[in-house]
Amino acid sequence: MTQSTTQPTANQIKHRLRTEQGLTLKAFASMHGFSYRTVSDVVRGLRHGNFGEGREVRIKLGLPVND
Repeated sequence: MTQSTTQPTANQIKHRLRTEQGLTLKAFASMHGFSYRTVSDVVRGLRHGNFGEGREVRIKLGLPVND
């Protein structure tokens, strides 16, 4: 598996949000109209985000999406 296809960890995602955009997960969720629970579940890998709101969260976070 190459580096580009690996999923970043939850801490890496949260750190990137905080440093690049100055946002917490809660602020990100509110800003984009998502529930905090949905964003948290996607970041932690509990929701795969292959379709629906989870997919939209992955897209907004800049995470790879399975087509």
